[in-house]
Amino acid sequence: MITYQIKKYILRTAVLALPLLGLGGFSSCEDMMTVDTGDKAYRNAQDTLYSYLGIMRAMQDVAERQVILGEIRGDLVTSTDYTTDTLHAISNFETDSRYWKDRSENDNESCSMLQVSDYYNIINNCNFYIHNADTNAVRSNIKFMIPEYAQVKAIRAWAYLQLVKNYKEVPYITRPVDNLSVIENFDYQGNLVSKDNLVDKFIEDGLANFINTPYPQYGSAASPNGKWENGYTSIDARMMMIPIRILLADSYLLRGASTGDYEKAAQYYYDYLKNETETTPLYLQYCEADNMLRTNTIEYTRIRGWGSWASDYSYSTSQNEVISLIPSSANAGFGKMLTRVADIYGYTPSSSQSSYAIDQNAEDNTTGSDSESSGNISVSRNYKRQYAPSNAFQEVANNQTYVEYTGTTSTNPQARYIENCDARYGSSIENLTYEGDAYPLCCKAARGGAFYYSIPIYRKTLIWLRLAEAINRAGYPEFAFAILKDGITQYSLPTYVNRYIPKYDDEGRVIYYNRIEDNYRYKDTETGIFYEYDEEGTLVEVEGMTGSSYMMVKDTLYNDSLSYGTYGAMYYVTDTVKLNKFNTFLNFKNDHWDNMYGLHARGAGLGSWASSNGTIITNIAGYHDSIYYDYSKLLLAQGVDLENASENDVINAIENLIVDELALETAFEGNRFTDLVRIAEHKNLSGYNGTEWLANKIANRGTKSSTPTSAGVDGFDQSLFDKLKDVSVWYFPLPKWKTK
Repeated sequence: MITYQIKKYILRTAVLALPLLGLGGFSSCEDMMTVDTGDKAYRNAQDTLYSYLGIMRAMQDVAERQVILGEIRGDLVTSTDYTTDTLHAISNFETDSRYWKDRSENDNESCSMLQVSDYYNIINNCNFYIHNADTNAVRSNIKFMIPEYAQVKAIRAWAYLQLVKNYKEVPYITRPVDNLSVIENFDYQGNLVSKDNLVDKFIEDGLANFINTPYPQYGSAASPNGKWENGYTSIDARMMMIPIRILLADSYLLRGASTGDYEKAAQYYYDYLKNETETTPLYLQYCEADNMLRTNTIEYTRIRGWGSWASDYSYSTSQNEVISLIPSSANAGFGKMLTRVADIYGYTPSSSQSSYAIDQNAEDNTTGSDSESSGNISVSRNYKRQYAPSNAFQEVANNQTYVEYTGTTSTNPQARYIENCDARYGSSIENLTYEGDAYPLCCKAARGGAFYYSIPIYRKTLIWLRLAEAINRAGYPEFAFAILKDGITQYSLPTYVNRYIPKYDDEGRVIYYNRIEDNYRYKDTETGIFYEYDEEGTLVEVEGMTGSSYMMVKDTLYNDSLSYGTYGAMYYVTDTVKLNKFNTFLNFKNDHWDNMYGLHARGAGLGSWASSNGTIITNIAGYHDSIYYDYSKLLLAQGVDLENASENDVINAIENLIVDELALETAFEGNRFTDLVRIAEHKNLSGYNGTEWLANKIANRGTKSSTPTSAGVDGFDQSLFDKLKDVSVWYFPLPKWKTK
């Protein structure tokens, strides 16, 4: 094996195959970059290293736009008075603007961020590699080229997945483009992929055959994957790899045409989380978005801070949270510096190799320095940020309740609930005070003076949220909610009861039972009046349902051993066949997942005491918080009464909770708009108006008319709402191509 370090000569070398696929006019070769490709068949890692790293360099060209375009079209950020005309046109879906269009022969002022050719540059690099690599080459009785070959296929699949998300339907090209005739003779109409057939193409391509293929290793025994040296830090090359199971799961979830698609997506997500490491599954560990310090012997004082949640989000060599990333260089001598995301959110970057700020208009974010030895990017906070957190992001946080525990000892903690609070909101933004005004900054790409040297592609928490989304749509909303609330383990599996077969008394009244007080009440379903028997045995009317833990008495599936309120699953519905099916293909009935924590509690507060001195409480609210984060209460707030709601109503309501959790957990990371589109299309397929749902969300985010010191104005943008009811504007237009 070889240890590789990515130096200036690697990143600047001519990649073995970089013809740029110009889908615009074919009368000229100006839209292509032609290089000498040769007929070389790669036979070892040293031969292919340059090509593989060239592919990663091409990935850097699209990394920042993935984040920017994914957020500015969503509902969690809003433009300000400092937003450029180009980005403002995109984020407000001004389809008649020249900035909306891709580059073409007749439009030299179009937005470079919308050049679809950059994605095809990645694809064409991959096509050349796949075409030329000798996968039968053997060393020590092992076909040693297979791991890298599999990763190149994964990168190509990732590029197509992004194209379909952003452009809806695109040409699917798998042969290398090395001359103009390949483009001129390509059958575009017969080779288009969309969400409806993309996963089928991946299966036909054999991508699923590589799900168990190990990742390529370029390093030593101490560091087998090798390191990406960016001039400031070493990034484990494993983090530049993309798990194939996740790509397949995302593709099935994106299509979502049937229960089978959701089940396959859930299976691939589950298998990845269970099998990614040889020893420990990737369960959700506890991490706090708030710090909480004891100031006296009685109570704890909440201190809003960066916390372990935010540090886990940023680059980590141990992969505790970040699964896959695209690395950034620390100065121009080491390659491309990915600083534009931080810049639009209000963090002006500078390189230690130059006294000048990085030119964000430069194609390669250069500083003028040519040093290779080391580098460092620092950021200064700037109130003239182009995008700020929106009112919608604030509103999602305001709909949450934070729980903290007080007391003098660990044996008598007292819960205290704080309305309108989720700690992840405070850890996702920071305020810059300038001339007495506070300017909120989205701080996931940088914070204070710190710059983060990567663009995360996948995070572990994002995979759990997508697993919850797939499980819910597959027909198991209670399991999806278990992931959000307590973490899904053998001890917190929902108990299924048949809510369609409640117990009735002789007069047709529904029977309710209180396990704590050991008494019954009876509800007249027509009048809604409750009755109980007094001491004389006479049935008397009572004013509503009072007392603790009343449950509708069910038929034989009712499990009396489960304490009410602990996991909030007492009203959930299925039959035994469906329950057994779930346990067959997603098995949580073992000790693999016993250290799992609930996802929502990452921002919902701290639970039991972690240490006797209480310097920092590092446990979780989770199932302790049965008062506010309760299944039936959260659904009832959406108008879904579990006593008589349809299964589709329940699934739709749980999906809305997942959407809010995606906002709180993954805001500003680049997934928001495509998440909303995917979920809106699933709502449409299931009989709900997902189109207006999406339009309403984005129209409520705030507009450019906001003041520089506010995150957005109150009010509804009717014009934007009307635009977004036209589904075609959800996708960027492809350049025109000529047919044969």
